[in-house]
Amino acid sequence: MKVKNFTEKALSGTRCIISVMGAHAREGVSKIFTRKIKDINKISRTFWLVKSSKAKPALVQKMCRRNTAYVVFVEPARKGGARPAINDSKAKVFSEDGSKWNQLPKGLGPVTGKLDSRAYALIFDKMEIIDKIQNIDLWDYADFSQPEKPVRTILGCSTICATKKNMKEHPDKLKSHSRRIVAVARLVEPYCVWVQ
Repeated sequence: MKVKNFTEKALSGTRCIISVMGAHAREGVSKIFTRKIKDINKISRTFWLVKSSKAKPALVQKMCRRNTAYVVFVEPARKGGARPAINDSKAKVFSEDGSKWNQLPKGLGPVTGKLDSRAYALIFDKMEIIDKIQNIDLWDYADFSQPEKPVRTILGCSTICATKKNMKEHPDKLKSHSRRIVAVARLVEPYCVWVQ
């Protein structure tokens, strides 16, 4: 039996997070991934800031509770399709429930972005950059929080919890559905937290 590679494991699961990748805080995409992989090598985890109503901590925690879950980072449908983050405020603390706060782990690289009440961070213990051309078909996924609706990413909501479901016939499906995978990461407990 052939052993699945990291990307195949991510795509074979019933749930995942799909995130459209763009530049952040004046850093290029590959530099961000390399920095986060260094965190994992150094302290066994990294925190990835997100600002999306479709990937809030309670929702991500619910999705991951009984299954190993992955984040699949994809290219935008067109160049400039992902809004680059320009705010590079550094988070200092995190909270699993939004009320009890702890210092970010010692040795963790900067977790940067616009830090407001909608600033969350996904937590990974493994991440790989995908060099070869490999695509994901977004028509194979529904919105985890509304499984009758297809996955839809828009500016300002480019990270979404998804569940495997054939949405090819749905009238509201995305037109640009085949996206190149740029990286894959595995979520680790507590999966997603608030950051400040």
